[in-house]
Amino acid sequence: MKSQFVAARASWLEVAAVVGTGIFHLLLKPLGLQTLFVAAAVCAWLFYIVYRTIQQPAILHDWGFRCAALGHAFIVTSLLALPAVGLMALFAHSTGNLSIPRNAWPLFALYPIWGTVQQFLVQALVIRNLSLKPIAAKPLALIPIGAVLFSMVHVPNLPLTFATFCVGLVFVPLYLRFRNLWPLGLYHGWLGALFYLWVLGRNPWIELFPSFITTN
Repeated sequence: MKSQFVAARASWLEVAAVVGTGIFHLLLKPLGLQTLFVAAAVCAWLFYIVYRTIQQPAILHDWGFRCAALGHAFIVTSLLALPAVGLMALFAHSTGNLSIPRNAWPLFALYPIWGTVQQFLVQALVIRNLSLKPIAAKPLALIPIGAVLFSMVHVPNLPLTFATFCVGLVFVPLYLRFRNLWPLGLYHGWLGALFYLWVLGRNPWIELFPSFITTN
């Protein structure tokens, strides 16, 4: 009984830490400190991952940093991502924005890192914890919870909030099925980069690092 209580308390503390990270992000966004927040959040959570891994080496596999079922998970995630890419391409074509500037390519290399961190927070530390005993929430309850968490950090940008909510509705079941974070983090970054470029008409790389502006 005591071990179950300790496990439940640890799970709730991780869930609370993730929610706190999201709230902190929303508070700092209007202050223009988003770049600093992302860097600090990545470093802080990487430290936590290392700390937990030293204590419990198998936790990386349990969270979803695994090679098991990677190929199958990548194929299924790719197939589900293709319609989203197609819809964004059609929208970009209709607005004359169907292009990828040369100065945007770093997004496709670096955004998946931040995407993997976000997937880790929501999937491994929230969805996984809530799916385990003694909490053991049902998948039908976990899916909207994950979708809301994905979308809430993008408020008040309504198109981005809606898009990430829809992505959450797909990615949470994929995590519950395959328990693999790698494809989710990769496509989180790639789909996010395309959404900014093709739908919002923005280049976050230039917004964050104006000194890297180059001609298209």
